[in-house]
Order: sequence, then structure tokens, then C-alpha cells
Amino acid sequence: MKNRVIAVALLVTAVAPTVYAQDGAAYYGLSLGELDFTEEPFSDTASTWHIMVSYRFNEHLAVEGSYGQSNTIQDTATFPGFLPGQVDEVRYTSELGKILTIRLLGVLPFDNGVSLMAGIGYADVDQDIDITVNGAPFASGDISGNDPAYYVGAQYDWDRFAMRLGYEKYDIDEVDAAETSITFFYKL
Repeated sequence: MKNRVIAVALLVTAVAPTVYAQDGAAYYGLSLGELDFTEEPFSDTASTWHIMVSYRFNEHLAVEGSYGQSNTIQDTATFPGFLPGQVDEVRYTSELGKILTIRLLGVLPFDNGVSLMAGIGYADVDQDIDITVNGAPFASGDISGNDPAYYVGAQYDWDRFAMRLGYEKYDIDEVDAAETSITFFYKL
């Protein structure tokens, strides 16, 4: 799957200058963020990164795609054991090994270079999970989800560069996940 993402990114890179010549604007970016992740009773914050490939059709409509990953998410919780007075320590470790998103973005530009944005998208997330009980392996596995995502942001544009502060909420079953990010764009 990673090879497909790289191939699509290279294809878009090759085609984008031709597309740019036709009234639109292609842009590429690097996003650095922080993911707040809660899967009851476990909760943690992890760093994220995304590589962005985007195309703005006109001043009010854009489509954006990204590929990214998170650092390790980990938390520990205690539960009563089977025997009286026994307490089991459960450690949850996870990593979002792939966050592949595509979104349709509405843009409200102002004359001073600032733009407000809102969008709806689709997130394909691969998650690796390991659970230990009292230090012994209990369960592990990979989960893949395809869920909606909602986005808002504010961007400042210069001639060839832009900087954006964004917030994305992932609509994943039984998981509360939201990402705050800063993105740096280069416009062709």
C-alpha cells in the first residue's frame, strides 16, 4: 500500500505543473501535529506528520490528500483482579502506522492574505495495538478503519508559500481522536 501512495504522489508531482497552467494552483506541504487519542480507559497525546499534495480549483474550492503517521500512543490503567485485593496493570501501546486522508475543502479568502477553511474528508487509518497485563503480553493486532474526518483551519498566503493552523476530528468508532497541526506549503 505504501508503494501505491508513493506512486500516486510521484504522479501528482509530474502532472501538477500542467494542471497549474490551467487556472488552478497545485501546492505541496509538510504538516506537523499533535494527536489527542482516547480509547476508554486509555488516553495519550502523540506527535504526527503528514506529507500533503493539494490542488486548489479556484479561490473557494480545493482538494487535499495526505499520507502521515503518528508516534507511539501509550497509557496504563489498573483494574481489579480475580482474587480479593489483586490489582492488574494493563498497558496499552498503539501507533497509527498509516493515516491516509483526502478532503474537499471550502475556502473563504480575505484581501489581507488570510483564508478560513472548512472541509469534510475520508481517513484510512491503520493502527497497530499491543496490550500487556502485569508486563505479560495479552493481545496484539492490526486494525484498519475507513472513517469520515472533519477539518477547520486558518491560512496565511505569501506569493509561493503558505502557513496553516488546522484542526481535524476523526470520526472513528469508540475512539476519540483529534489532531491539531501546523502546515507549511509550497505553491507551484
